[in-house]
Amino acid sequence: MRADVQWKLRWESELELAEHVELAEFFRKTYGPTGAFNAKPFEGS
Repeated sequence: MRADVQWKLRWESELELAEHVELAEFFRKTYGPTGAFNAKPFEGS
């Protein structure tokens, strides 16, 4: 079971790698493959 959603306002530069991964997964599931990058995860940066 997933935990309840908790909203926080933070700059992107304040996020940890795991948080970036979680957001990328969320947007991929929500919007599907779109744009030139086809909703691929960011790698190497």
